[in-house]
Amino acid sequence: MEPVTVLVIEKGAEAALVCAALAKKPEVRVLDAPDVGRALKRLKAHPGQVAVAIVGTSGLAKSAELLKKLEPHGIPVVGVVHGLPPEARERALAAGVREIHERPIRWQPYSELIDSVVSRFSVPN
Repeated sequence: MEPVTVLVIEKGAEAALVCAALAKKPEVRVLDAPDVGRALKRLKAHPGQVAVAIVGTSGLAKSAELLKKLEPHGIPVVGVVHGLPPEARERALAAGVREIHERPIRWQPYSELIDSVVSRFSVPN
C-alpha cells in the first residue's frame, strides 16, 4: 500500500498535536508548514498526491487564499479549530473548506478525529 500524504498547515502546539496524532499511523507521510507559502514549497520539494490539508484557526482565517493556492493541486482542506466564531465558520465553508471540526480537548477524541479525517479523505474517489 502506498503511503498517504497529509499536509498540515499550522504553527506551534497545534501543528505538533496534529503531527503527534498522525505519528501513530506508519502509512501516513506528513508534510508540515506554518503557512500556505511554505506549504507550497514543501509540495514542490515532495511531489505526490496529497489526501488532505489539515489547518487550524490561522489557516481558516485565510481560507479563500489557501483554497485558491491548493485547489490546482486537488487538495481538500479540513479545519480543526477551537472556538471558531459562526461567521468565520460560514465564511470558510463558503470559500470551499470541506469540513470544520471543533477541536476536542482530550487526547483520545482528538486523535480519533484526526484518524477519521485522514481515513475519509484517503479513500479513492
